Amino acid sequence: MTLTLNLPPDIETLLVQRAERTGQELSSLAIALLSVGLSSEGDDFFDAVAGIQRGLDDFEAGQFSSLGDFVAEQNQKYGLKLEA
Repeated sequence: MTLTLNLPPDIETLLVQRAERTGQELSSLAIALLSVGLSSEGDDFFDAVAGIQRGLDDFEAGQFSSLGDFVAEQNQKYGLKLEA
């Protein structure tokens, strides 16, 4: 199947750079990236991206805790003895 996509310039640049860095042909790299993104394992990737975006949104909204508070919470939750 032939599919023609009009990529935004920034995405095209990233694709070309990755292909050059890895020595792959553009079409092979695009197929690999689409395969990962559309596979069931890709769900983990998109879940991770969504979680990161939520964290960034929380941070921008001022909803974050100090490193000390985070370490204390993880120590309590998992029985650790980490220091901040």
